[in-house]
Amino acid sequence: MGVCNGFQILCEAGLLPGVLLKNNHQKFNCKNVFLRKAGTQDIISRHIPDEPLKIPVAHGEGRYYADKKTLDKMIANGQILFQYCSEAGIISEAANPNGAVHDIAGICNEQGNVFGMMPHPERACSEALGNTDGQTILKALTFNI
Repeated sequence: MGVCNGFQILCEAGLLPGVLLKNNHQKFNCKNVFLRKAGTQDIISRHIPDEPLKIPVAHGEGRYYADKKTLDKMIANGQILFQYCSEAGIISEAANPNGAVHDIAGICNEQGNVFGMMPHPERACSEALGNTDGQTILKALTFNI
């Protein structure tokens, strides 16, 4: 699993398809965003409820990009795990904090054993900080260990 810079490294190493580019607005993002699972059959998403999760982002180069051929293949293979959405769960350009293609927040490789995401679930695990939604994602990973 690679989060934020870890996601970038996994893409640059060729372990995940695509690339992370500068945010479309050319500014650093540091805020809570919402995302929801994109699939139901992959090893992570099947353990996550069908509701928006509030997860923080903190990046200047978080805009996921893949060409149309790669993106079509990823969609067909169920490799898109998370997409940015509104608090109500609506996937839209307005809810996308960085301009990522197809509103992608997290993906996996074809085999489903390498996972990357731009938002930080580890920063949303504390009741004292008022957000525990990240625990949902991290616990979903432990089902597969």
